[in-house]
Amino acid sequence: MKRLCEKCRVDYDDANCSTICPHNQIMSDENLKQKKAAIELFGHDVCFAHEPNGKRYHIQAMGWNGMLTLAGMSGEFAPHLFVKAK
Repeated sequence: MKRLCEKCRVDYDDANCSTICPHNQIMSDENLKQKKAAIELFGHDVCFAHEPNGKRYHIQAMGWNGMLTLAGMSGEFAPHLFVKAK
């Protein structure tokens, strides 16, 4: 949510930044973009993007930086590798 700091009067998005002045980002832009992509997928079954009608996988967990773990598979996967299963 867009906020205005009462101390320094700087506008910031509290979803992306710490609420402690001077509002440093929580993580790098790359990791933040990846985390937001993972949040969009979380709660849905997914398929690998290169096989959109292939095997469905259940997202088991999401790491702090948006990396995903899938039920029945080992390792972590970046969210850009997936699409929501149809």
